[in-house]
Amino acid sequence: MGTRRSSDARDLDPYRELFERSADAILIIEGETFIDCNDATVRMLRYACKEEVLQTHPSELSPPLQPDGRDSFEKANEMIAVAFERGSHRFEWDHRRADGEVFPVEVLLTAVQERDRRVLHVVWRDITERKLLEDQLRQAQKMEAIGKLTGGIAHDFNNLLVAVLGHSDLLAELVQDRPEECEHVREIRRAGERAADLVHQLLAFGRKQQLLPAVLDLNQLTLETQRLLERLIGEDVTLVPKLAGEPVPIKADRGQIEQVFLNLAANARDAMPSGGTLTIETRRERLTRAAIDHEQSLPDGEYAVLCVSDTGTGMDPETARRAFEPFFTTKAVGKGSGLGLATVYGIIRQSGGRVSLHSAPGQGTEVEILLPLTLEAIPELVTPVVLPDGDHGGGETVLVAEDDEAVASLVVRALVGRGYRVLVAMDGREALSLYRRHGDEIELLVTDVIIPIMGGPQLVSSLRELGLEPRVLFMSGYTNEGLSQLHELDQVDILQKPFDVHELARRVRNALDR
Repeated sequence: MGTRRSSDARDLDPYRELFERSADAILIIEGETFIDCNDATVRMLRYACKEEVLQTHPSELSPPLQPDGRDSFEKANEMIAVAFERGSHRFEWDHRRADGEVFPVEVLLTAVQERDRRVLHVVWRDITERKLLEDQLRQAQKMEAIGKLTGGIAHDFNNLLVAVLGHSDLLAELVQDRPEECEHVREIRRAGERAADLVHQLLAFGRKQQLLPAVLDLNQLTLETQRLLERLIGEDVTLVPKLAGEPVPIKADRGQIEQVFLNLAANARDAMPSGGTLTIETRRERLTRAAIDHEQSLPDGEYAVLCVSDTGTGMDPETARRAFEPFFTTKAVGKGSGLGLATVYGIIRQSGGRVSLHSAPGQGTEVEILLPLTLEAIPELVTPVVLPDGDHGGGETVLVAEDDEAVASLVVRALVGRGYRVLVAMDGREALSLYRRHGDEIELLVTDVIIPIMGGPQLVSSLRELGLEPRVLFMSGYTNEGLSQLHELDQVDILQKPFDVHELARRVRNALDR
């Protein structure tokens, strides 16, 4: 009989069981006193037991200010008044755990009138993970938008830089015996190179570059860049490599990973104005999805880990949170573009990896990079063959397909001045027509990847359908969308914009001599 009465009591009060079993924290407040709470409240607030929670004044569970800057006590009274006016009120709030950690919750206040008492039933849902995901989504959307903008302007901007750099080279040849004029030309070229470097970093951030992946050993790459990094960071910063005892093979673009080393070393140097230690560590590690940030979720597997840490000034949480944003910098005006870490982020993400940053004021900064390990063999080092210098032509006919008049004019002047005969087409259809008429004479096709009517890859495919196999040198202003068409072609040779006349002449000569 006793057992049946206990069961009946539970049946008569099912809400008590719901109260105790809820995953959300539930509290009952009368006036300024906690009357009751469930076990989820104790766990959420990290108190030792329910009694400790109930002995706490409600105001002790909030930081002094809320995220909007409002005083917590003042705003809490306002929220309570709304709940009693409407019957219930839902809002977000920052609470504080027993160990001092502040965390966000979604609060549901329900006002209950019990005879002559006014009681609040309170439900807290911890939304720490949700807020993190929301922040990460906003950040990803913002970076994606900037990446698209970057890719959209890069092609046109690079065409302008081709003209600036190319014509400065041609002008330098004309005034080489006049030192004062030469210095003006050199300044023009330096400005063009700085602009080209800025575009390059923007493309890296926006993940819009063409990558040339190869199998690399992170250990070997660290050793090969060590001397360069030591010159970059200066004598008052000590570089300490901590390399894995076995090869750490990745498949990535060598130039881009070297750029990652340089950018991280430069940032570390700036964070240690009075000197310090820069540590570069490599290792192999097997990671599960649970161990990897869900912001940049990667599959389970073997990863190459690259950690670059410094003993510098460190960053506060807000600065660290924004560190990878493009153009965000704490440096003085003119001392940095704010693209260093943004470029690192773009390169690593485009290479299939993940990058994260850990920092605190006065405790330095660590940037951790994960890249998938590759099973492909690391190629043996070979001594490069030095070819004899020579970029002039011997009367060969080159067909140039380029719709930007400034770029086309520069290419024609540069090639004609080096002994080539040049035909020019402003779109793919005109290039195809010229090739049909002069096919026996044309020895090289130099074409932009993206030109009107018929793009460069389509032009080459059309020529091949006619039984023609032209030598081809592609020019490219940026873009993944355009470059993706090149995968259908074999032995693609690409001259990346912006280029100067010397690089153009060298690449044309190499293409003809293949």
